Amino acid sequence: MSHALRLHATGQLTALLCVIVLSTQVDAPTALATWWVALTTSQAVLLIMAHPPTWWQGGAPLRDPLLRHYFSAASALIGGGTWGTLPLVLPSDAPALALATQYAVLGGVTLAGASILSSSRTAFAVFITATLLPLFIQTLADPPPALPHGSLLLGLFVLFALVLNSLLHSTHRRVVRRRSRGATQLEAQQLMLDNAREAIVLTHGHRIQRWNRSFADVMRLPHHAARHRSLRHCLADPEDWQRHARAALEAFDRGTTYQGVTRLRRRDGSDFWAEISGRRIVTGTSRLQAVWVAADISNRLREDARDALAHNQLRKLVEQSSDWYWQTDCEHRLMHIVHHRAGGDERLCRNVGRTWWQFPRSDRSPGLSGTQLREIFEGRQGFRDLRVTVPDGMRPPLHLHLSGTPRLDDHGAFAGYHGTATDVTEQIRSTERIHHLAYHDHLTGLPNRRLLSDRLNQAIAQARRNRERVGIILLDVDDFKRINDLAGHSTGDQILMEIADRLRHAVRSCDSVARLEGDAFVILLPGLDQLQDAEQVAAKVLTALHEPIQRPFPRSPLGASIGIALFPEDADTAAGLLDVADMRMQRAKRRGGQRIEG
Repeated sequence: MSHALRLHATGQLTALLCVIVLSTQVDAPTALATWWVALTTSQAVLLIMAHPPTWWQGGAPLRDPLLRHYFSAASALIGGGTWGTLPLVLPSDAPALALATQYAVLGGVTLAGASILSSSRTAFAVFITATLLPLFIQTLADPPPALPHGSLLLGLFVLFALVLNSLLHSTHRRVVRRRSRGATQLEAQQLMLDNAREAIVLTHGHRIQRWNRSFADVMRLPHHAARHRSLRHCLADPEDWQRHARAALEAFDRGTTYQGVTRLRRRDGSDFWAEISGRRIVTGTSRLQAVWVAADISNRLREDARDALAHNQLRKLVEQSSDWYWQTDCEHRLMHIVHHRAGGDERLCRNVGRTWWQFPRSDRSPGLSGTQLREIFEGRQGFRDLRVTVPDGMRPPLHLHLSGTPRLDDHGAFAGYHGTATDVTEQIRSTERIHHLAYHDHLTGLPNRRLLSDRLNQAIAQARRNRERVGIILLDVDDFKRINDLAGHSTGDQILMEIADRLRHAVRSCDSVARLEGDAFVILLPGLDQLQDAEQVAAKVLTALHEPIQRPFPRSPLGASIGIALFPEDADTAAGLLDVADMRMQRAKRRGGQRIEG
């Protein structure tokens, strides 16, 4: 609000100076006073529009972006229109100093508007039009003797003001985006930290710099009291601090994550057991920076004692599971694999001594390589549902979902992983069958229209890059409806499967044969040199189809109407090629069938 008041005070001062100077040059006190009153009123209206009172807003601030845009344009129109009426106040025979004052004031107001309205190009365009249009029309209609080319200079000044506003607008947007991005990133990072269950702190040296809400809660600290607190004071035993500090530095030098178990002390003096892990942050400074994560495991340790009492019952439950239980040593080699169910599958047990990343990755695991799987294990973090494929000799491979957590020895050192492996082979096969049915014809096994469209779009894209041609052959069996009517749909299905088999053998391995619907088939020919190549394939197909079918109708040949379309000569899209090929196929059918139209 104070900024708006200073802005309008500056406008009032400019208007008063303008009125004082012009009153000494022209004899129009009433017109100047009226103009000054109108300007003062418009500025008061603009001040109210910029900061409307709560009773005018209905008790809520103006937040609708579209309405705020209209308010900005209306404000620019009101402010610019009031300043723009200044040339109408001066008489046509005003002296040169009055005209110069008029040009200087309106020019200065325009340049000021370019800065003030830098957040909106539309508002400035409205402002400069309302401010300078009357002066431009007056200068164009009646050029002043002292400035005969005033309209041209005024137009150049308008262009300069628009360019200046555009530059200021770009700078304004960059600054707003940079500030918003930085604030959003800090807020998002802190939100992520506060939503984590584990206590997380960022340290410089051994001093705490940032922390999350869980750390303040578990240590029972006020939210502000953790800054610059030493990690040494968080441990209950000073000897533990020395031991963990040395081990952590050794792990950081190796570039690995340090993990351990120790007792932490809260601010009120109470102790609890915690599992801690730390990772060094690589920065450009020489000072050590690390991220530490701590989890209260006091309840878990107490529960472990209770769980030992129920070990036999738990073992009986595990024996009913169909999953494998596995363990690795500290080098991640499988050392123990158990399948508890009696008479269970022992295929995985033959792989003791191997590491999990030595198994081939599943094709359904995007972006997961043996190196990435190794990094997951060497990161010593827990994981769930990691897909692994295990070869099984001559039988289909075994697909597993792997879940595992790190194991620690009595001293808190990493001892390997343990977890479960769930057989998901049947689910994956079912998914693959569903995927195949979605993209293939259920009768002939050929690609359907969806898969054909994908392959055709890919072939066209590749042809554009390599400046090649793509051919489409669309064929429709002649009088196929008569075969269905006379011999039945079962016989018709057998003939369609025979046609599909003949088409497969009549094309190259890089070509694609698809069934659209009914007795309509399409052959995709990528990488063609000329139309004659497609015509040769079509002639070969027509000859193959004309061979008599031995069953169910002995010695009964088939005829077909064929249409050919070529990219890019006939069309440059997949749909366009199919339409052209269909049109030519229909023309071949109208001309009696058993012919090729290209």
